[in-house]
Amino acid sequence: MYSHPNKHAPIAIYDSGIGGLTIASAIQALLPQESIHYIGDTKNLPYGEKGSMALCGYVEQVVNFCLRKGYKLLVMACNTATAAAVHYLPTYLKTKEMAVINVIDPIISYLYRTNRYKQIGLIGTKYTVASGIYTERLRPTGIRLTALATPLLVPMVNACFNGKKVDYRLVHYYLSQLKHLDALIPACTHYLFLSKTLKSILRAQDQKAVEVIDAAGLTALAAKQLLTKQNLLSHTAKKLPDCFMATALTPSFQNATEQLFGQTPIAINLTDDTESAG
Repeated sequence: MYSHPNKHAPIAIYDSGIGGLTIASAIQALLPQESIHYIGDTKNLPYGEKGSMALCGYVEQVVNFCLRKGYKLLVMACNTATAAAVHYLPTYLKTKEMAVINVIDPIISYLYRTNRYKQIGLIGTKYTVASGIYTERLRPTGIRLTALATPLLVPMVNACFNGKKVDYRLVHYYLSQLKHLDALIPACTHYLFLSKTLKSILRAQDQKAVEVIDAAGLTALAAKQLLTKQNLLSHTAKKLPDCFMATALTPSFQNATEQLFGQTPIAINLTDDTESAG
């Protein structure tokens, strides 16, 4: 069993942008004694339009950055990055000393445990949908999964943190292509900001309550379970400060971190550890 030398080391949470802040919020609520260091690779947005080789390169840069920083756990809060690196990352990490979880496995585990859904919809980036990772993982369950690429939702969510409003017509347009669902997987953490909107539109459309899978809550619970199992939970009375970092300080990233966490993010260079005040 892997054991980090410092159980009080921070947890790293990685996403391409602001979507993973939903995971950070859930982990902060469940594990308030843990220090969170958030990494948004905003310089390379949008991930969903990139190829596998480029995405694996981004993931490797983040992993190496986290190893140098000595984080005890890396949470891959990006579906696209997880789908791209699903086979590559375990091999790369085989000789490295850092625990890693992703946002996809907790969702799959939950659906196996509940075993009550027959028809599930999925919305995600072009890459995540094309990868077929959810379809492949859920095939043994007999669940009928309908996956839909919804790339315009990511820039819409970003715009919401720059003073714009949710485009209900756009969300309705996408969801109208998914009928008679028992549940919906928001397979991009950006979409978790739209959970209430998704539930409302689906209820009106299908005339019943449709569960929107709580990817943030499930991932936070998976993080707690792993840290507990590996005796890595922090019990310090005074935790290290949280830190929010981005490879490019976009307005939406700055606004989101300030609105959600009251924090001013800092700019980072993943390859040389250079940091500057944002």
